[in-house]
Amino acid sequence: MRTVILLLLYIVIAILSIPLYLLEFLVRFFNKKAAAHTAQIIAGSAFRLVLFCSGCKKTVSGIENIPTDTPVMYAANHRSFYDIILAYATVPNQTAFVSKMEIKKMPCVAQWMYFLNCLFMDRKDVKQNLTIILEAISLVKEGYSIYIAPEGTRNATDTLLDFKEGSMKIATKTNCPVIPVCLCNTEAIFENHLPWIHGGKISIEFGKPIYPAELDKETKKHLGSHVRGIIAEMYAEGMKKIN
Repeated sequence: MRTVILLLLYIVIAILSIPLYLLEFLVRFFNKKAAAHTAQIIAGSAFRLVLFCSGCKKTVSGIENIPTDTPVMYAANHRSFYDIILAYATVPNQTAFVSKMEIKKMPCVAQWMYFLNCLFMDRKDVKQNLTIILEAISLVKEGYSIYIAPEGTRNATDTLLDFKEGSMKIATKTNCPVIPVCLCNTEAIFENHLPWIHGGKISIEFGKPIYPAELDKETKKHLGSHVRGIIAEMYAEGMKKIN
């Protein structure tokens, strides 16, 4: 039943989005940041509705760890398509997500991600990946936070994949804080029951900020591994609370 409801909701949101696209294009022509701000309010509201209709019982913790006076780089583990939904329904600051290229083909979702200044990474193209990292660095310098999953792909096992060190350049080249983000049990909503959607407990936790400029040379060189270790500990504790 939830799957049918979500399909109908998707259609309704897609239809209602058509006039909003025109408004967003107009606002973006004059003020890119204002358009992104409006788009995030709309997307966040829509995603909160999706979570509700999906039967998600979400727990959000650590919001107080996110600085309010500077853009940040969110570095998260990646378990499900619902990660983006939960994160965008939660992050408090203006944020552009780095997503896989396949999402760009999704009607409605792709258009809103464009207004949100999201970046699409082709995992098979190393040169394109470098270009995306450079674009992300530019966005941080413009005042946007960046959300990225350094594992590079979905991973529903209890052991995190290695974090790609190249993604950490977004933080080290801009000296913006890294916020470790731990997602737990999001795969239980959709991927574990394809193609059906089941309700369940999910959680997102924001860890304490890591400031690259304050790290010693060796830790900064292996920042991805350092962040991965922190999220792995958060994940183990988070799953205890869910189970």
